[in-house]
Amino acid sequence: MVLTRSKNSSLNGSIVPSPTKVTKIKKETVLRSPSKKPPKKNIEDLFKNVDVPKDLSLPQSFVDAHTTDFIKGVEYVVSKDPSLYPVIVHSPFKVFSKQEVSEVSDTERLHKYWYALIRSVLGQQISGSAAKAIEERFNALLGDSRTPQAVLAMKPETLQAVGLSGQKLKYIIHISEVFSNPESRLANVQFYRDSSSAELMEELVKLKGIGEWSAKMFALFTLKELDIFAYDDLGVARGVSRYLANRPELLREVKDGVHAVEVLKNGLKKKGKFMAPSSKRDWVPLHDEYVKFLGLMFAPYQSVFMFAMWRLATTNIEVLENNR
Repeated sequence: MVLTRSKNSSLNGSIVPSPTKVTKIKKETVLRSPSKKPPKKNIEDLFKNVDVPKDLSLPQSFVDAHTTDFIKGVEYVVSKDPSLYPVIVHSPFKVFSKQEVSEVSDTERLHKYWYALIRSVLGQQISGSAAKAIEERFNALLGDSRTPQAVLAMKPETLQAVGLSGQKLKYIIHISEVFSNPESRLANVQFYRDSSSAELMEELVKLKGIGEWSAKMFALFTLKELDIFAYDDLGVARGVSRYLANRPELLREVKDGVHAVEVLKNGLKKKGKFMAPSSKRDWVPLHDEYVKFLGLMFAPYQSVFMFAMWRLATTNIEVLENNR
């Protein structure tokens, strides 16, 4: 019932209720056009400000900034795939930067290798800030005697007090024992000079607390090996996914190559490391066997290719845009 002025109402303007028919109006369905999302950026487009010369010669500034061996690797990789030229020469790679190398004794070199592996253990399964705090306390404890022998001379409870778990304490003592044993291959500088990457990996993963990924990072960042490829690394997997998404013909070649080799084909039966579905991904993971096969296509300079994949894997696109 709606309040209206009745025809029978008095002149004094009084209001009386009067029945009114209410007509329902059917609402029209309004079709809205779906919201258009901005097109997804192709990360490789961010590197296209780099001019690619026809002869693929590298910029002199880039050459001057890196070691001779690394430059040979870059030249090899871009000869295999010239489209990677802009990604690689976009900015220098600090790991292989040309530096003045001071002469060190074999003992000092071995101590450096030992500490790199210890540092890897210290940082496992904890945040970067926590790892840094533990490492600082560990170094303060050792002082100027940062050697495997100094670690073995300390009481376990003293070492553990810097923030080590019981498991990490065992790993650190074990690695120190190996590097203190003159019969150990890892305690012999000549082994690092003469061994192949495969032989080095085989020896490193025997260490407690050092898995395949840690061994590869040691070979890459400490030994500066040029034929290392961590196919099981998240950044590599993401970079390879983006790389092959732009190169469907190469992806078919990779898949055909894996299926042509029985051992690799059988590896596909095992679930890939990153194959579990995730709503947070903006990339499609490929099986480990495909990633591994792709890396081998750039041997003996897989490390250079891996750095390119890490660069494609970056999620901080704004930084890249600012660097342009």
